Amino acid sequence: MENTLDKNYFNGVLLYLEHQGVTLDSTLVQSKTIESELGTRVPLADYEQVLQLGAERTGDPLFGFHLGQYIQSADYGVLGYLVESCENLNQALSALLRYDQLVANIAQAVFHREGALAVIDWLPNSQASRHVILRNLTGWVAMVRTLVPKPVSPEYINLTCTLSEAELSLLAGWFGCKVFGNQPRNQIAFPHVYLLLPFRRANQVMREELLRLSDKALIQLQQHQSLAMQIRIMLAASVDLGQCQLSEIAAALNKSGRQIQRQLKQCDTSYSQLLTEERLRRTQDLLGTMPLAELARELGFNEQAAFNKAFKRWYGCSPGAFRKHSGNKPQN
Repeated sequence: MENTLDKNYFNGVLLYLEHQGVTLDSTLVQSKTIESELGTRVPLADYEQVLQLGAERTGDPLFGFHLGQYIQSADYGVLGYLVESCENLNQALSALLRYDQLVANIAQAVFHREGALAVIDWLPNSQASRHVILRNLTGWVAMVRTLVPKPVSPEYINLTCTLSEAELSLLAGWFGCKVFGNQPRNQIAFPHVYLLLPFRRANQVMREELLRLSDKALIQLQQHQSLAMQIRIMLAASVDLGQCQLSEIAAALNKSGRQIQRQLKQCDTSYSQLLTEERLRRTQDLLGTMPLAELARELGFNEQAAFNKAFKRWYGCSPGAFRKHSGNKPQN
């Protein structure tokens, strides 16, 4: 069940296309579903294909962005109505971070503070197209704007996809802030005081019931997660990646190392790739907060030289050069 999305979220694309006067072939649409105990889910690869077809049929290189502006609560299913029932953005953000997998378990959403700013990182499980990225981040902002009583804009938006100056200017006009493309990660940063903004449709009784339903659905989803997702969760929960040897992970899952590698290969990944993904995530969070030698040890490297070599492979430069360029701040 890894890298799939809820049929409601997928149907939002089709409704938007109909609004634009575009109808996709019915056999194409009907084939892109997986029936399960969780309802109908759509594989990420098929969702990506429909987004690309939508962009081609509409002639819109920013199809995902315009699609995100059209987001409706129903597109998010139970999570959409849960967010609507929250008292403020802080409650809504907590729900989003906990239950985002119900809408689309194709990425991880991570929240952290940076001084007076609150930042949401959206980290795809695999490479995602510009339309997937743009729809997701635009949809979040569009949803919030429908729920708060006053106009709000982020402080900045970082996107991993490449965008032209004209496209960045258009995005900046709608978001009401600076937008940067070709960045290390997808981020929405906004003033921390926004977390206390009250929502128009707060309903405590409904919220409690929707939380119960969401918890039940999340448990079901986690029970169907693939081996790759289980390992990602185990790596993310580990304090010391140096202790995360394949043999130890395999033992914890009651499998052999060879079984792990064979099953991961069927998912088009490997244990080494999953470990690298977690190292990248932690590097982005921790670089500049501790000495490089200490960071190297936390990431599971035997020596700093090995970390420096891996870092150059990831980013095309040394950690020192990267820090000098970024100023130890979000890439913007």
